Amino acid sequence: MKRYEGKYNKKSKGVFAISLVNAPATEETFIAMAKQEKIVKFAKVDEEQRILMGLVLQPDQLIYRVDEDGNEFEMFFSAETIKDFSQNFFQSGFQLNSKLEHDEPIEGVTFVESWLVENPKVDKSAAFGLEYPKGSWLVSMKVDNDDIWNNYIKTGELKGFSIDGMVELEEVTLKSNIEMSKNNKNILALLKQIVSGAEQEVEVTLGSVKSGELDIQFDGESLEVGTAVFLIADESEKVSLADGTYKIDEGGEIVVKDGLVESMSEAEAEEEVAPEAEEVVEAELEEEEEVIEEVNADEESMKVIKEILDDMFKAYAESMEIKMSEMLTKLSDIEAKNVELKEQVVTLSAQPSVEPVSSQPKQVTLTKQGRILEAIKLANQNK
Repeated sequence: MKRYEGKYNKKSKGVFAISLVNAPATEETFIAMAKQEKIVKFAKVDEEQRILMGLVLQPDQLIYRVDEDGNEFEMFFSAETIKDFSQNFFQSGFQLNSKLEHDEPIEGVTFVESWLVENPKVDKSAAFGLEYPKGSWLVSMKVDNDDIWNNYIKTGELKGFSIDGMVELEEVTLKSNIEMSKNNKNILALLKQIVSGAEQEVEVTLGSVKSGELDIQFDGESLEVGTAVFLIADESEKVSLADGTYKIDEGGEIVVKDGLVESMSEAEAEEEVAPEAEEVVEAELEEEEEVIEEVNADEESMKVIKEILDDMFKAYAESMEIKMSEMLTKLSDIEAKNVELKEQVVTLSAQPSVEPVSSQPKQVTLTKQGRILEAIKLANQNK
């Protein structure tokens, strides 16, 4: 059975009405509330507020559908898509829009509350014994239409809500689920490596395929379009593979341009004998179990990723706090030194810059040779 993810297109109306139906696709029934917000006791009609509360959409819940050609399929909505539907419903003024079994418009009914579950344990719906996962969309409806209340709600003919909307369907395959799981695991491994801060070389896995005598190398575990391909020359030097078409010994061929795989073709599969019906059913069950395991693994991976990111941000905050404290300490030391230098400048400015020059003549004692030279100078002056 094919499976599709329902998506919101901003150019369309999205969910434009919420119908009252006997068999809601979500398989959840609404609750009728009285003034004390308890389940209504239909005998006390005079005390009734005529308010219904119920589930509209639940994230990732598989919903069985049949198209116009009678083909069966399953569909689901993500929490993000449900959030977009719920916000657009009220932003577009659709809170008065409701139908009876998706057919006849109903007057005298109004959606007075709408919310997304954040914490299932303390959500408003928990007071009525209900518990929906985070991201579920719930609403409350005020019913002023006597016919609807008396002949459909109180009698139990209508049991829940069901959306009327324009939804885009995107097919989900087993392969895409597995690839998404692999991507999450790769991201998880990368985050672990970043947080650990290990200063070690990352080991690169090299793959290779044979094309005649050529041993074509590439980085990673699988050869894909866009992968760089090369040959290993002497001294482990990588040499880009020349442009051209190369037949792979294991089957298929690749077209190389500018050192990258431009296109590739798989080997023609041998015709296999169709398995018996029981084997087909068993294989489908195994695939579904594998998908469930992958989804569970994805959820666990996302929890671990969140924990790792929390630890990263916490460690970063602590590191910044330590650095800020060190900077403040250094700034305080600089300010103290500035005060000390200012005090020294004031002290120096109060002192004279040089010793005063004495105005008293000083007597100089001449040596014998000096006296002879002085006598010669005087004799020359008297001539």
